[in-house]
Amino acid sequence: MELQAQERGAAIYALLGQKSKRLGQSALYLAGGFPVALLWLVVWLPTVALGAATALIAIGLPVLAVAALFGIPFGVVERARLRLFTGRRVPTPHAPHAREDGGALVWAWRRIREPATWWELGYAAVHCAVAVADFALVAGSLLLSASLLTAPLLRGFTRDGELRVAVFAARTGLQALLLVPCGGVVLVVVFLVLTRYAEIRARIATSLLTKGRSVASPHQDGKIGQLVRSRARILGAFDAERRRIERDLHDGAQQRLTALIMTLGLARLELADSDPAARQLVDKAYQEARTTLNELRDLVHGIYPAALTDRGLPTALTALAEDCAVPTEAEIDLEGMRTRPPEAVEAATYFVACEALTNVVKHSGATEARLSLRRVGPHLVLEVYDNGVGGVDAEAGSGLLGLADRVAAFEGSVHVSSPDGGPTRLHVEIPCAS
Repeated sequence: MELQAQERGAAIYALLGQKSKRLGQSALYLAGGFPVALLWLVVWLPTVALGAATALIAIGLPVLAVAALFGIPFGVVERARLRLFTGRRVPTPHAPHAREDGGALVWAWRRIREPATWWELGYAAVHCAVAVADFALVAGSLLLSASLLTAPLLRGFTRDGELRVAVFAARTGLQALLLVPCGGVVLVVVFLVLTRYAEIRARIATSLLTKGRSVASPHQDGKIGQLVRSRARILGAFDAERRRIERDLHDGAQQRLTALIMTLGLARLELADSDPAARQLVDKAYQEARTTLNELRDLVHGIYPAALTDRGLPTALTALAEDCAVPTEAEIDLEGMRTRPPEAVEAATYFVACEALTNVVKHSGATEARLSLRRVGPHLVLEVYDNGVGGVDAEAGSGLLGLADRVAAFEGSVHVSSPDGGPTRLHVEIPCAS
C-alpha cells in the first residue's frame, strides 16, 4: 500500500513537472516575441524613414530595398524560436543560394523577387503589433496568479491591512488565506489559456513563415537531382552487395560448418567408449562448431535477412517484431498492392524498422512497442511506437540521423514525436512505385 502511494505521488509530481515546464515554455515563447519585435523595429523604422526621406534622390530606393529584406533575419529568428518551442525544425521558404549563382547583389535581387520575403516582412509587421498584447497577457496573468497565491504575505506590506488584487479584495487574514485557492484556480486557467494560445500562435507562425517556398535555381535543381539519384544508386548498390555477401555466407561458409558439425557428430558416436580423452576433445570441437554456426547465422541475418529476400517485407517485419527484446506488436496491411515494392525500398523500410526497434531496446525503457506498416497513396508508411520515457532528440546522434539519411535517399520523410515522459512515435514515409 505504501509503495502504491509512493508511485502515485511520483506520478503526480512528474505530471506537475511536465505541466509547469510546458507553461514556462509557452510563457517564454509568447513573452519572448516582445524584445524581438522591439529590436527589429529599432532597426527597421529608421531604415524605412531614411529611405522615404531620400526617395527623390538615387539613394532612397536602394535603402527601401534593404528595408524590404529585413523580414529575412526576422524570419530566421522566429523559426529558431518556433524550433525551441515545438521541438520541430521549420524549413526556410527561400531557395538556396550557391556561390556560383552570383554575389550579394544577385542574392538580394533574387530575395526581393521571392514571395517568401514579402510574407516574412508582413509577418514581422503583424507580429510587432501582436507582441505587445502577448507580453501583457503573459505578464498580467502570471502576476495575477502569483499575487493571489501569495496574498497572505502581500497583505502584511499594506498600510491599512487591505489588499486588492484586480477584482479580489482581502481585509482580514482569513480573506487573504481564501485568496490562495482562488490563485490556484486562476493558475490552472492561465495554464490552459496560455498553452493553447501559444500552440495556436505557433501554428499560425509556422504557416506564414513557410509560405511562398521557392525552388532552387536551374543549376542547383539539376545538381540536387543528380545527388539524390546518385545517393539512391549508391544505396541500391550497397544493398545488392549485402545480399551477395549474405548468399555467399549462407551457401558457402554456413553449409561447410553444417557439414563439419555432422562429421564431428559421427566422430562422437565412433569414439563413444574407446577413447574418453579423444571423445572429450571431439565434444568440445562439436560444441564450438555449433556456437560458431549460430553466431554466423545471426551475422548473416543482420547483414541481409533471408526472409526479406524470399518472403517479402511483411514476413520480415513480423519476424523482426517477434525477435525484439521489448514485446512488440506488428500490424502489417499492404492489401491492394499487386506487386512487391522495389527491393531497395523494401530494404530501406526493413533497416529503418530495425534501427528504430534497436533504439527502443537500448534507450527508451519501454515495456511494450508497436510496429505498423501500411500503404497510403504512393507511399509506404512505417510507424514505430513505444511507451518509454521519451525525450528523443532527433539530432543528438541517437541513430535517427542515419535513419533519416537512408529515407532521404528515396525522397522520403521522417517525423519523430517524443515529449519528455513519452510516448515516442516514429513516422516514416517512403515513396513506393508499386
